[in-house]
Amino acid sequence: MNYRIDLAVLSEQKQFCRFGLTLHNLSDQDVTDWSIEFLMDLFIQPDSITHGELTQIGSYCLLKPELDVLKANHHFYCEFSIKTTPLRFYTDGLKDAALVCGAPAQRHQIALTPIALASPLKNRAEVHPVIASDLPIIPKPKSIKQTEGTYSLTSTSQITIHSEIAEKAAKWLDGELISLFGFKANSIGKSDIVFKANPTLDEGAYHLVVNAQGISLESGSSLGFVHASATLLQIVKPIDGTNDLTVPYIDIRDEPRFKYRGMMLDCSRHFHPVERVKRLINHLAHYKFNTFHWHLTDDEGWRIEIKSLPQLTEIGGWRGSDHVLEPQFSTLIGTHGGFYTQEEIKQVIEYALERGITIIPEIDVPGHCRAAIQALPEMLIDPEDKSAYRSVQNYTDNVLSPAIEGTYEFLDKVLTEVAELFPAKWVHIGADEVPDGVWVDSPKCHKLMVEHGYQDIKELQGHLLRYAEQKLRSLGKRMVGWEEAQHGNKVSKDTVIYSWLSEEAALNCAKQGFDVILQPGQMTYLDMAQDYSPEEPGVDWANVIPLEQAYRYEPLAEVPDNDPIRKRILGIQCALWCEIVTNQDRMDYMVFPRLSALAEACWTHKSARDWDDYLTRLKGHLPLLDIQQVNYRNPWK
Repeated sequence: MNYRIDLAVLSEQKQFCRFGLTLHNLSDQDVTDWSIEFLMDLFIQPDSITHGELTQIGSYCLLKPELDVLKANHHFYCEFSIKTTPLRFYTDGLKDAALVCGAPAQRHQIALTPIALASPLKNRAEVHPVIASDLPIIPKPKSIKQTEGTYSLTSTSQITIHSEIAEKAAKWLDGELISLFGFKANSIGKSDIVFKANPTLDEGAYHLVVNAQGISLESGSSLGFVHASATLLQIVKPIDGTNDLTVPYIDIRDEPRFKYRGMMLDCSRHFHPVERVKRLINHLAHYKFNTFHWHLTDDEGWRIEIKSLPQLTEIGGWRGSDHVLEPQFSTLIGTHGGFYTQEEIKQVIEYALERGITIIPEIDVPGHCRAAIQALPEMLIDPEDKSAYRSVQNYTDNVLSPAIEGTYEFLDKVLTEVAELFPAKWVHIGADEVPDGVWVDSPKCHKLMVEHGYQDIKELQGHLLRYAEQKLRSLGKRMVGWEEAQHGNKVSKDTVIYSWLSEEAALNCAKQGFDVILQPGQMTYLDMAQDYSPEEPGVDWANVIPLEQAYRYEPLAEVPDNDPIRKRILGIQCALWCEIVTNQDRMDYMVFPRLSALAEACWTHKSARDWDDYLTRLKGHLPLLDIQQVNYRNPWK
């Protein structure tokens, strides 16, 4: 390329870093009427820039230098400061950069060298070598009894169903045997795999037996049959030189530890196509998850079709230099975006239900709403509101106003269509990270406070969320939200809290009478780096989470078993935020195998969990991921 940027950390303190940026003109042409665009997630202090002027919207930065002409084979240098903890990874640097020059503006890609970090990092985490288990079942079942012998599945083997509630699981098992092993059960043949109803088993529980008579899967629920099928898929092995499969003689009795076992995928920061979403949902079924939390809206993109408000996807679904929404996170040149039509969403919902997974949609309000606000300015902007604020992601215009009619028209239309589209009983309303400073300089908001006798500006968030809760209740849904949903003290205890800040925050909500889903970022966020090496992709604001740390997450470890507060903890969820996840390979690398480790925290009782035992099962499980063409992070390489 003709241009290159070098970025270096010049100095760092506990909450402060000074940077030096050098742009090299490697061409034989002078550059005039020019500026630099680049993407950086951290907020650059505007008054700290030398030799130029910078504006920033989210991660999009525009630097206008004081240097009028950048001569051929010369360079431009500036410095700036960021209030941040010391940077440790190459992914903390610039994500993309472009030279903008001329009129009309032309953009030229700038090559980026890895950020020059100031401090050495810790050594790479080592995972000791192990021998692969011949029963690589993840998560670990409650009870396993293995005896000598194996059972073979051949071209004459048939899947037989003795209960209607097993039909979806049997169909899924049949499809997975084909896709994973090329094995097709015979429509007419020997009943080698039999699904039997057992009403004595609780929801999600199952009994799997393999002996000389064949393979028996028993459950009292459709979900339990899916879990039994998932276990069976992990222990079948191809017989070399044939199309047959072999299964060890085994007796497994199993049931989940937590009723709710979920994963959240952020499709707003980067759009993930339907097939990628389905692929992840299928993996969740293999690890006995039962909930997929779909993060569909945020500042950087609106991903769900709302037929009564088409602007949300026509405008809010796309970003780039030629769009209303500026480039963010990954690429400056071209367009990024996409959205899911309601028909596509119905297909994904049905796909998930066939695998025993409920999809909970998230529509994030009142913060994280920039895509919606930019798409519907006439409806969602209060021109009299002069409040000044900056969100955690560096936006100054991403919060809905609780004092204008358009906000409630927007909520009514969006929530009505979402409630009709998704069969789940819950709808996630977001409610997180509303920044300080919102609404303080709004005449309409102050009038609303007087009308209702509110004393604190934060009560306005509760005012808006209470409206959303009541609207969802009228639509037959229960509202769920991040722990900030309780701010303003207006929502009822019927709202379920997803706690992401810490487990302590979750317990505080539970003590107030809220039902809670545990999702502490320090243990369950899959966008966190998995190692301390600088080339490791990921972020570390919550923690660096190596595989062992993810596995050793023990929910409620400090809470006595007989403490009644445990009844308020409904389950666990992990999450993949996608600021740096742009493609299938990166998604796989961040998710696997940590997803399997967290699946065991969701499913397996603490008395049965053991790190060394998990490693032997994981070693035996990796060939199945190879068959599935998963680009996992191998802990032994």
